[in-house]
Amino acid sequence: MPTKVSYMSTARTHHHHTQERHHAPRIMPDITIGVQPPKRTRAGACLYPPVVAKQSVRESDPDVDYFATAVLLDRQGSVVDGFLEGTKAASRFEVAQSKTAPASFVFPFTDLSISQLGTYTIRVDVYQVSPGDSAGAALVEQLATRVVSVFDADIPSETPSDEERSLMRRARDAGLPMPSSP
Repeated sequence: MPTKVSYMSTARTHHHHTQERHHAPRIMPDITIGVQPPKRTRAGACLYPPVVAKQSVRESDPDVDYFATAVLLDRQGSVVDGFLEGTKAASRFEVAQSKTAPASFVFPFTDLSISQLGTYTIRVDVYQVSPGDSAGAALVEQLATRVVSVFDADIPSETPSDEERSLMRRARDAGLPMPSSP
């Protein structure tokens, strides 16, 4: 059965109407791109480092879940269909964090590739799902990666930053398949 997806507008002109139709997020999480894709890649090659969105939450609400989708954008910011290949939807997975830090979750996109030459960004759309909410899923965040240039030649692989490597290691330790350097 298809799930209805409702997009919440950030415009506040009809605040009363929006509140009646959609539940506002109970706890607003901090969501960022935790691992950026490479600046340059070969057409059709899996992106390394992979795109990983990271969510930090002070108090996790067990009645709310999240998922994310990835889309490819051209230089003008328009969605490009058919050029982004791989798994374009990701569930949220918890990763280890220190006792004093907020809970950390990741949305891993570990097998994405771009099939056509050009310059792109990847947009990650994060949705909140509340069980029993007839409105479906609500868009709560849109994140853009850095620019990725795609060439028809072998490109040396990039090394993730120390922070990105740490997040990838914690995801691997949590049982998620994370690629190693190609």
